[in-house]
Amino acid sequence: MSAHKGFLKTRFFFIIILFCVMFGIIFFVPSSVVRPIRIMFVTIITPVQRVVASFTFEIQNVYQFFSSISELKSENERLQKERLDLLAENARYLSVMKDNDDLRKEIGLLPRSRFSLKASMIIGYDASGSGGFLLIDKGSTDGIRNGMPAIVGSGIFVGKIVEVFPQSSRIMLLSNRESLMSGITLDTDAKGIIKGEYGLGLLFDMVPQTDVLKAGSTVVTSGLGGDVPSGLLVGTLQSPHLSSDKLFQQASILSPIRFDDIHYIFVIQDVL
Repeated sequence: MSAHKGFLKTRFFFIIILFCVMFGIIFFVPSSVVRPIRIMFVTIITPVQRVVASFTFEIQNVYQFFSSISELKSENERLQKERLDLLAENARYLSVMKDNDDLRKEIGLLPRSRFSLKASMIIGYDASGSGGFLLIDKGSTDGIRNGMPAIVGSGIFVGKIVEVFPQSSRIMLLSNRESLMSGITLDTDAKGIIKGEYGLGLLFDMVPQTDVLKAGSTVVTSGLGGDVPSGLLVGTLQSPHLSSDKLFQQASILSPIRFDDIHYIFVIQDVL
């Protein structure tokens, strides 16, 4: 009870009573009587309202500012993602275009009048790093068999099929040290064996000393002793010399292609 009486004597209670009286006067007493009081009250309260409105406006601006930052951040993240997606899509597009151009170039050079060919893509390289084998994406289901020769361009011989799987095949390249192929020079008919040199290059070996061997001569497959047809380009002779035993002539062969740059290979399935 004493606390209740104490509250009634407080300044806060007095202010509440004053506002209630002023409110009653302003809204229930005829306006002609209380107009001066209303003017005074509005004049007093206006600065407070201005401060409150300004404060509210500033709070609203701050809220909108941080909201706009959040929206800009989200928009920036969306645009950045779209940019990366477009870059990736453009890279894929350029890659496909390059592959298509390469394939059209290869097809345009194919000796279609001589061979029945199966186009294939390189999907793997020699795991040992010696460059002696390639894996292509065509296999037994595509009619590929062991011994079939493989070419690029207009008939550049690169190797033979040595292992066939249902959906892929393994090619031993000419540069493989176990590769042996009968060859002949076009200008002098010098005959010899084309050998791989540990994946590093090609050697024209076992050429009889009676044959004429010249630098710059073109070496092609002879078509002897196997499934490889004659006339497939191998390369150009470099610096002929005698073998270490002095019994034969030999020369390194410069291939017109880089075996590690091959993207497409065409398997000769039949000679027409």
